[in-house]
Amino acid sequence: MKGNTMSGEATLNIVGPDGLRSGSRWPQSVAIAEWLLLIALLGIFAGRGFLPAWRTLNTDFPNYYLAASLYYRGIPLDRVYEWTWFQRQKDYLGIPQPLVGFIPNPPMCALPVLPFSLLSPLAAKRAWLTLNLGFLLLALGLLHRVTKLPWRRAALLSLLCIVPLRANFLCGQYYVLILLLICAAYYCSCLNHRLTSGLLLSAAASLKFFPALFLILFIRRRDWRSAGGLILGTVALTAISVAVFGLEVHRILLTEVLPRALRGELVGPYSLVWNSFTALWHHLFLFEPELNPRPLLDSPVLYALTQAITGAGVLFGFLWATSDGSKKGGKALEWSAFVPLLLLSSSMPASYHYCILIFTAVVGADELLKITDKRKVLAFILLFSMACAPVPGRIGTLLLPRLVGTLALYVLLLQTLASDKNIRIGKKWVAVAVLATAVLAISNLRPLKNRTEDFRRRLSNASTGYSAGNPVAMGGRVIFTEMFEEKYAAMALENHRVQALPFSGDVLSLAGSERGAVGYFEYVTRQSSIMQLPLGTSNPMPEYIAEGEQPKISPDGRWLAFIREEYGRTTVWLSEAQSPTAAQLIINGAPSILDVSVTSEGDLIAAAGAVNGPHLIIVRRSTGVVEHLSEIAGPARYPSISPDGKRLAFSRRKWGSWQLVVRELATGVEQRLTHTACNATLPSWEDPHTLLYASDCGRGLGLSALARVALQD
Repeated sequence: MKGNTMSGEATLNIVGPDGLRSGSRWPQSVAIAEWLLLIALLGIFAGRGFLPAWRTLNTDFPNYYLAASLYYRGIPLDRVYEWTWFQRQKDYLGIPQPLVGFIPNPPMCALPVLPFSLLSPLAAKRAWLTLNLGFLLLALGLLHRVTKLPWRRAALLSLLCIVPLRANFLCGQYYVLILLLICAAYYCSCLNHRLTSGLLLSAAASLKFFPALFLILFIRRRDWRSAGGLILGTVALTAISVAVFGLEVHRILLTEVLPRALRGELVGPYSLVWNSFTALWHHLFLFEPELNPRPLLDSPVLYALTQAITGAGVLFGFLWATSDGSKKGGKALEWSAFVPLLLLSSSMPASYHYCILIFTAVVGADELLKITDKRKVLAFILLFSMACAPVPGRIGTLLLPRLVGTLALYVLLLQTLASDKNIRIGKKWVAVAVLATAVLAISNLRPLKNRTEDFRRRLSNASTGYSAGNPVAMGGRVIFTEMFEEKYAAMALENHRVQALPFSGDVLSLAGSERGAVGYFEYVTRQSSIMQLPLGTSNPMPEYIAEGEQPKISPDGRWLAFIREEYGRTTVWLSEAQSPTAAQLIINGAPSILDVSVTSEGDLIAAAGAVNGPHLIIVRRSTGVVEHLSEIAGPARYPSISPDGKRLAFSRRKWGSWQLVVRELATGVEQRLTHTACNATLPSWEDPHTLLYASDCGRGLGLSALARVALQD
């Protein structure tokens, strides 16, 4: 009996390859439970993620597909960051997706789906989904090779990331590909192919910017070959992107898009759905009349400080906890911790961003199993699940589970990294951290200067859309366009009441005059059509008058101008409003026209030239001569002539933002009406002394509200 007991005890102490006791029934029971859970998660992923993604188009894949299709058809992508221009191209190609938008993606995002641009949108997405399954399997294969976890457990940990994976496949996003590139970079680093490791991360950074921050990790580890590979690859891929897509779109990305993206001013900057520190501090400390009318405390200073403290805290926590790589297992834990750092530093991480957390889950769990107790491993897995699991409705918004789970996971990894060190925070470190926090706070505060300038100018608008634009005063009402989930609609605001005008599809621009009773609307299907609508009747019905886009009417209502575009080449046409079918060609594609206004004499004032640096010109109706308004300095767009013909309103770009300016034509005296790090565009005259315009101040980039401003005499 005693011998048998000893023999049994010896058997129970044998450890198998799964880290479990192989001589008892316990490993078999655990394996069965793991297989059952894995099958259940596979079923959930297939039924709730892959199959719905296979059957439907959804956003965001159409954004990438559309950009790739435009490039394939030879249409320049210079205006790809303009919401309405991009929507117009979507309608022309007949892509069955209600809304599209390319902000804030770099142009290289069009490249992976370029081979599929000849397919129909849904067929292209299916091809992309098939590739993504391959990407995920390759990523798991690489993780299996760099860890001691068996395939079953690596797959199980990956499928615990159920919500991010489901979102990535539903939306046709790139984050499984980025996960693969991070896994490949780590695999190459483990094989001491450090230059290749940096090059792979530069490929990931060309699609989404945040992998470029791995440079911090390489510098911290004094891994100069990896850092050099990342820098070299980024420079090379940027040069390729500029050569392929052109310099103009990259200038706009750098000067207009990236600054707003880094500040979290994209779609829904106050929404806690983002689970980011940036969105949280926006929600708590920044007032906005429509999107965030009741913050906890309206204090831009407090916002700037909290944003700086959290940003510096996340970064310096990593720097203090990490070593120079001398500790055994240090590389695995440092890479594992750096991925949550990327997510915590992101201004607006969507759920699919967290696909890259699979890397942390597999590599981190494997390393924790080697160096620590199983209770910490269990806590690690629970926190990972918390960051990736579905949380119902309002509970998820209030508890911020992705943010809290990721932060706790990050802290646990840092604590493990620092557990065998006697870390002393010296005065130099404290000084550097305080200085960095101060610099970040100042940089956060500067764009908030004058941010409430146009809040008191906002028009009372009961509409619930994402964005309103193209405001035009007509007979005591204001007509405008508004972006909803299902389309861009034509709306009318009268006596503080908003009503939709009778158009079934997208209306992307409109025109009218205060004296007139007929509005002119750009109705878009597979082409842009100018439709007229008498607004004074009880049941107005749209009537087709011409093919064209961006209609403009002269202040006296006599002249109608509009643009036609074909493969990026624009022509401008002019007619009398009473006989629009007799339109005459005024500008024949040179120079390229972006926006146009028409005077009561029938002369055209237009924004022409490159999208990054447009200038204003005037075209005389009587002679057809084009005159450059060289006295109007700076990049200028959206011209609008006053009803008396004495003033010209337009937007001028200043430090990456479009500011509203009014110029006295006789004297050249200018009056700048906006002064904030945001965009005031699409001005129109309500009367000779009052302007209507669209402002995205305090809102997402290009997602504007309507405002009114009186001129100072």
